[in-house]
Amino acid sequence: MYRQKLIVSLCILVTIILLLSGISLWAHQNSELHTQRNRIANQMLTEFISLRADKQRLKVWLAEYLLTDNTNTDFRDMLFWRMRNQLNTLEQLAIRDQLYSTGERDLQHIMQQVKVVSLLQTNVTTLEQALRTREIENYENESELWSALITLFDKFQDTDLSAVLQDAIAAQKLRAKTTEDEALHAVKRIQSTMLLISLAGLFFAIVIGWRLSLTLSRALQHLLDGTKQLQHGNFQHRIVETDPSEFAELARQFNMMSGYIAEFTTQEKLSHQATEELVHARTAELQHTLNQLHDSERRQKQLLTDISHELRTPATSIQGEAEISLRGKDRDISEYKESFRRIVAATSQLTHRIDDLLMLARGDDRLLQLSLKPTELRVFIATAEETIRQQLRGSFSLKVSAAPSLPEDAWLLIDPEKFASVLRIVTDNAQHYSPDEKVLHLETSLTEHEFVLTLSDQGIGIEPEDEAHLFQRHFRSARARQQRADGLGIGLCIARSVVEAHDGFISLLPNSPKGTTVRITLPWFKGAFGENTDH
Repeated sequence: MYRQKLIVSLCILVTIILLLSGISLWAHQNSELHTQRNRIANQMLTEFISLRADKQRLKVWLAEYLLTDNTNTDFRDMLFWRMRNQLNTLEQLAIRDQLYSTGERDLQHIMQQVKVVSLLQTNVTTLEQALRTREIENYENESELWSALITLFDKFQDTDLSAVLQDAIAAQKLRAKTTEDEALHAVKRIQSTMLLISLAGLFFAIVIGWRLSLTLSRALQHLLDGTKQLQHGNFQHRIVETDPSEFAELARQFNMMSGYIAEFTTQEKLSHQATEELVHARTAELQHTLNQLHDSERRQKQLLTDISHELRTPATSIQGEAEISLRGKDRDISEYKESFRRIVAATSQLTHRIDDLLMLARGDDRLLQLSLKPTELRVFIATAEETIRQQLRGSFSLKVSAAPSLPEDAWLLIDPEKFASVLRIVTDNAQHYSPDEKVLHLETSLTEHEFVLTLSDQGIGIEPEDEAHLFQRHFRSARARQQRADGLGIGLCIARSVVEAHDGFISLLPNSPKGTTVRITLPWFKGAFGENTDH
């Protein structure tokens, strides 16, 4: 079983890797141990030598002090300070050396050095006390003084300090040499062990790799030959199933795949031919339908353009004649003038409707071509109310709710002409679809960032299933068709395009208990015109 061979081989390689990792960790720790021992031994040797040198410097200072009456004691104090630090360092190093000791011999050496350090600390303390100026002055005879002080330098507690310090330095040199030799020996031993394990691992890896690659390459060669046959279209080629079980199973699956591919290729050719024929037929149908759609759109726009031009000419003539009659000097009969005023209002409304048709016929891009002007919010509210009143006809009346408290410097950025068309559209719809109630309610409000204009009627209202289609072009609900047979269903589409071009939003909501509420929101600004101030 090739899988079992592979698992066993991987286990052997993993074991070798773990062994190498363990040896590497042991080697690092062992090397670190010997390195620390050698470093501590050399540091203690350096401190001992420095201590001996400073004692000699102190002896020279004493001779100079006695011979020349030099009262400068700063150098003496500095030497005592250095010797105390050196002894403290030696004491700390001895403690650390105990942590890295490897046998009884190391402990004996360390304890001996600790005794020397303790003796030297006592000697330095005593010597420092003796060399104070007031102590020196107690001696009347200089030879007696010199003899007493030199004795403190060289002998202390019946011990020859010079010999003790010299023996300590010699012992420390021997220890430094010993720890260095042990470190080198440990490194060589580690290198030999690592080399032996590495060679053994390399040998096993080569043998295992060669055995596995031999088996794998033979199976892969059979599979490669089979794929080349498939590449050349020979789907009848079969691989010999004589290798170990995994590769035999792979060969069986490959042979089954070859059979499936041969069968699928045949079916695919037949399906491809049928698909091409169907695609050609559907393409011809789609092209015909697309041509019909383009032609229908072209005819629709042309029809709207023709109707708009045909209606605008007589409407303009009627409006002009009525205005001439109103300006005549001999026309002072009030009823006659009132008739002409209604003619002017009707023709003006007809002209606005024809403008909407022309704008729609020329394309949506005309709706977005705005001429924005800053307008004070108070002026805009008054203008909107006046536009709605002018649009009302017959017995319809407008009820205006109290306006909110407005900041003095609040203003809007709008196109007055385009926005007036929005107000005319929603007002006209409210009149057409409010057969019973003849009152429209106008309300304005102000939020932190938006100005809200709401116009409510008591008309036919909105069905829930129609809410998603209210702003679609040419859409008219069943109720609207029943109430008014004519109409193109384009007003709300135009109104939404204009409001959204002002960065605003328009929505139609059911009114309570009946009717419809048109809600228009616009961004408002605060400050002088043209300033980008937060509001």
